[in-house]
Amino acid sequence: MKLNLDWSIIQMKPLLDYLKEMPIEEYQQLEPFFDIGNRKNREVILKSGAVEIESRFILEGIVGKFYLGALKRLYFPGDVCVEMESYSNQQPSRFELKVLKEARFTRLSFKNANLILDQFPKFQALSEELYKIARHKEEEWQLIVQGPYERARIELNRKYPGFESSLSQKQLASLLGVSPKTISRKNSREMQTAKFNRIIRYYKTHLSYPFESKIHPSVEELDNQTLVWGSMIHRFFTGSKDENSYKKSQLTWLSARLYPDARWENLSWLARLFALLFAMDDFTDQLPKGLKGELWEEIALSFKGVMQGDTHMFFSKSVLSYRNAFYELWQKLPVLIQQQESFFSFLQEEFLLYLESNTWEAKNRDKGIVPTLEAYRQQRPFFSGGQLAISLTPLGMIEAFSLSYPLLVRFEKLRRLAAKLIYLSNDLLSYEKERTQGDFHNLLRLMMHHQKLPYEKVREEIVAEHRVILQEFLDQAQQIEEQGNELERSLLHQIQYKVSGAVTWSLFDTTRYHELLKEKEQ
Repeated sequence: MKLNLDWSIIQMKPLLDYLKEMPIEEYQQLEPFFDIGNRKNREVILKSGAVEIESRFILEGIVGKFYLGALKRLYFPGDVCVEMESYSNQQPSRFELKVLKEARFTRLSFKNANLILDQFPKFQALSEELYKIARHKEEEWQLIVQGPYERARIELNRKYPGFESSLSQKQLASLLGVSPKTISRKNSREMQTAKFNRIIRYYKTHLSYPFESKIHPSVEELDNQTLVWGSMIHRFFTGSKDENSYKKSQLTWLSARLYPDARWENLSWLARLFALLFAMDDFTDQLPKGLKGELWEEIALSFKGVMQGDTHMFFSKSVLSYRNAFYELWQKLPVLIQQQESFFSFLQEEFLLYLESNTWEAKNRDKGIVPTLEAYRQQRPFFSGGQLAISLTPLGMIEAFSLSYPLLVRFEKLRRLAAKLIYLSNDLLSYEKERTQGDFHNLLRLMMHHQKLPYEKVREEIVAEHRVILQEFLDQAQQIEEQGNELERSLLHQIQYKVSGAVTWSLFDTTRYHELLKEKEQ
């Protein structure tokens, strides 16, 4: 047999000594019986129907075993590669052996294997061990690939990192016993998950705050009551799909983070309000163009009627459910805020701004209008609900409304900075959602559109802007911490909960802004 000058049988000794240690001189005697095979990717080393006349020990690369075109087994460095059934019986093989990654392997013919055992009986024990290992590896492969495909894939990647890069999607699918579509869906989910993890790492670094985010301890109970209120009492959650969406999005967790210190009756009112607002927002997303603005005009008219005492107007069934839910909340509000008329009037104005701004957004979406950056920045704090959430801050405090509301009005700059931080962080985190829906009411999308800038550049600019606004907010906060009284510091902390809570909820509680995390059909 022709010798390969850059390889010697002696190199096999350290690879096989763990099975049975043999003197180096014994290995040297085998030199004439072995050869080295070098094969490029896709080269066939055994055709189906041919007799297997040699065994191989893989030194480099990957070899695949195929049956009727389907991949059934892989051989890696350290494996004995032989089609055992054909080799043992010297009959035509049902399988094909093909190189999947440029391979290098020893070659020992069937004839030479028998000559070695005849002339060098000391290798009989080693031969038997190699045969046992080959059989064991074959059985091990069958156990792995016959199990659940996801578990098999994990196990193979653990044992042979990076092997998938040498396989086509079809080959990987046949190896695992599933369809190529199943692999495609799984790969897509894994890519999306990897993308989401990168987003998480990036925003954990760039949207972190030197003040805490905490959550109300009764959030689970609150969630159950809010869901029942929206589905069974007021029926603005119109079916199991809406209810499941609400549960998966963990919308109650947002209220529990924005108002972590609220009394139970106040927190319950706030959670129901935000459940209602999110339900209206989601219903708007489902409507085709041409109906979104019409819906919000009706919502605005019905809510204004509630606030002005006119509840006799006729509305569609969906708007009527929203109106009735808001009516209940509005009737309870005076008692909750201890009959503070000035605060009541203040909140009425805030709700009107929220309704007008959402109507503006809905009409834009109907007409396909891409708003200017100036108009968007002016409206965003209102239709996002961020400013409304901040304006409701006294409801989350234990101090008397007669003291906290006037102070809230005085903290106008702090409120404005907090609202901007909320909408900047929300636009960063909700970009994928708005992009998927074709909605330009997102600062990243608008800057990319109007300024013709790439995503990464725009993201960095908004993160930098967020950093500047945060520093202004922190300067204001430091002044209050150092010079303010106990009530002022308490109000500051409650406003801080709005800023940190909105980001924490978006990143860690909800799947609302990251569709890739939602469960999909397998």
